[in-house]
Amino acid sequence: MPFVGTWVTETAYAVLFFMALTLVFVVPFISHQYSRYGRFEGWPAVVSAAMVLYGCALVAFTLFPFPDFAGDYCDAHANVSHWQLNPFRSFLDLADYAASNGLLATLTSNVLLQVVMNVVLFVPLGFFLAYRGRRSFGATVLIGLAISLAIELTQGTGLWGLAPCPYRLADVDDLLTNTAGALLGWFIGRAAIRFLPDPTPVKQPDTDPPGPTRQTIGFFFDVYTYLLIDVVVIITLGLLGTDLLEQPGWPIALPATVSLVIFVLIPRLRRDRAGPGTAGVHLAVVHATNTSKPATLTALVVRWLIVWLPAAVVGVWWLALCIVIDGVTTWRSSDHRPLTLWLARTRQVTLESLHGANRSETREPTP
Repeated sequence: MPFVGTWVTETAYAVLFFMALTLVFVVPFISHQYSRYGRFEGWPAVVSAAMVLYGCALVAFTLFPFPDFAGDYCDAHANVSHWQLNPFRSFLDLADYAASNGLLATLTSNVLLQVVMNVVLFVPLGFFLAYRGRRSFGATVLIGLAISLAIELTQGTGLWGLAPCPYRLADVDDLLTNTAGALLGWFIGRAAIRFLPDPTPVKQPDTDPPGPTRQTIGFFFDVYTYLLIDVVVIITLGLLGTDLLEQPGWPIALPATVSLVIFVLIPRLRRDRAGPGTAGVHLAVVHATNTSKPATLTALVVRWLIVWLPAAVVGVWWLALCIVIDGVTTWRSSDHRPLTLWLARTRQVTLESLHGANRSETREPTP
């Protein structure tokens, strides 16, 4: 069925959008979790990730798929109304379809599927409002109605005028079905409170040695940030019209310079000596044997020579290889230290433990 195909396409867009959104916004989000709760793991992390995925799904189902605006789409649909403002029209259409085609045909029809999916789409919203947000019945009604209204206005106005013309139908009945879905999710969420773990993290000290997962995620975020900044710099230079990109050796010199700045020069000015991704998971890079002493400039340069300079020379695959090797050695080594940190004679500790160690060193001894 074409309608089902559209939902599958939108779901794929939701997953891709979730991946992109995660890479862009997850570092500050995770950093906030570690700062506020001292951890980002277990069931609370799963619930938080599910909420992000659901938010991306809402955006995807609101915006995608785009029609071919480059063709004659807008002219061909110039006389098509993109606003359905008659309440209960979709339910009357469903009743007429059932009267003409019978119950069995109705149960497998796009007419019913459209109504059902509009309800289902907002069930997770009500669930998260009740289970994670502990919102009341009335608040869920208002929030569900407000989000549904925002979606319908976005569709009816063609992304608030950003699209050449409207390409989705704004249906007043969607306000009813979406809100009904949110309320159904609210009842499910209230019931889930009784048998699912508490999704709200509890504040705890963050002084234990970081585990392999946390260190690997920090390295991955470092790599992503490095690649993102590379792309931004290249685009900026292109917009400025500079001929630097045409100079011999720039494919090596540019990424090498970017990595030198964000993984050596800037960390040297920071107390935690961490790159942006590592700092995002609240880890600090310290001396291998004296964990209260931040890593030296020499150690930062050594790791840059091991990881980032070869990546500028041979390509991004080197970074993927380093992530795998560091991940494996972090899991397999007794002290959970990545190979590249071991070669640089450094290790990672939590930021809170580093601050605690520094405070204890400056504290005057008691008589």
